Amino acid sequence: MSIPRRLGRLARGFVLSLQEDERLRESLAGALRAGRERGETLRGAFEAAWRGTSEEWRSTGERHSPTDEAGWRRTSVTFRTMRYPPEVLEAYERLGLSPGAPIEEVDRRRRELVKKYHPDRFTDPAKRARAERVTAEINAAHDRIERHLLRRG
Repeated sequence: MSIPRRLGRLARGFVLSLQEDERLRESLAGALRAGRERGETLRGAFEAAWRGTSEEWRSTGERHSPTDEAGWRRTSVTFRTMRYPPEVLEAYERLGLSPGAPIEEVDRRRRELVKKYHPDRFTDPAKRARAERVTAEINAAHDRIERHLLRRG
């Protein structure tokens, strides 16, 4: 029998034994009523705090971030895109990754593709030659990305 089922039976037996004792039932009902009221009070306080915080955040954002003519918010921080040489972009594309992927992801992807296209997996000479070419491309793409990341970092 699973643990949740055992706990459910145990709780059910506990509740049934409580129902037999009227005095405990009355005190339990009072405690539940008080807990429910306290929960509603806490929920109301939390909702009020959330509304106040969101309004304050919204007004601060509107005060500090004016919009331009098109309606876009101007920010003080400008986002600068990383520039990659075209051969590095091609290497990322060859491995099926997006530019900027960490080196661990590049290594993992290279291992997957080399396993998939390793020449020893193919017996047909034409397929084997193609697999050798693809494996060489995969290794070259990995080396290009690795050199770029080491040079940059």
